[in-house]
Amino acid sequence: MPACSYQFKKTYRILSNDEASCLIALCEQIIPADKDPGATDAGVINFIDKQVSLRFPEEKDFIKKGVDALQASCQALFKKKYEELDFDTQTTVATSMEKNELPDEFWSEIKQSTFFNKIIQRTMQGFYGMPRHGGNKDYVSYRMLKLDYPLLVGQNRYRKWKTNM
Repeated sequence: MPACSYQFKKTYRILSNDEASCLIALCEQIIPADKDPGATDAGVINFIDKQVSLRFPEEKDFIKKGVDALQASCQALFKKKYEELDFDTQTTVATSMEKNELPDEFWSEIKQSTFFNKIIQRTMQGFYGMPRHGGNKDYVSYRMLKLDYPLLVGQNRYRKWKTNM
C-alpha cells in the first residue's frame, strides 16, 4: 500500500513550487475568481510555465528575477511572501509594482512595470487562449463569454467527408 500514502506534489517545467505560488497569487490579482473562474481555475500558471519553457526560453531568467524581486519587496515591507498577503494588500503591492513604486533596491536588474506587464500579457494569453497551449483549462473563458469551442481552420474536412456519405 505504499502508493496510497503518496502525496502528490505539483512539479513545473521551469518554476519552483515557491515561484509558482507567487505567480499564481499575482495572476489571481489580474483575473480573480468571482462568480466565474479566475486565473487559477484556468490553469494560467501551467500556461506560463509551458510557454516560457518551450516557446520563450529567453524569459526564464526575467520571470525568476521578477518573482525574486517581488518576494524580497514583500518580505521587506510586510515580513511575508506575496502569496501570504491578504487579497487587498496583494492588490496594493501589484498597483505599486505597476507604477514602479516598490523598493528600488530589489529591482535593480529588471524594471517593475515591465515585469508586471509581462505577467499581465501571459495571464491574458493563458486565460483566453486555446486550451491546447496549456491554459484555459476546461474552456473556462469560453464558457464565461458564452462562446462555442472554436474549431481549428482546416479540421472541418473530415466532418464534411462524413456528412457527404
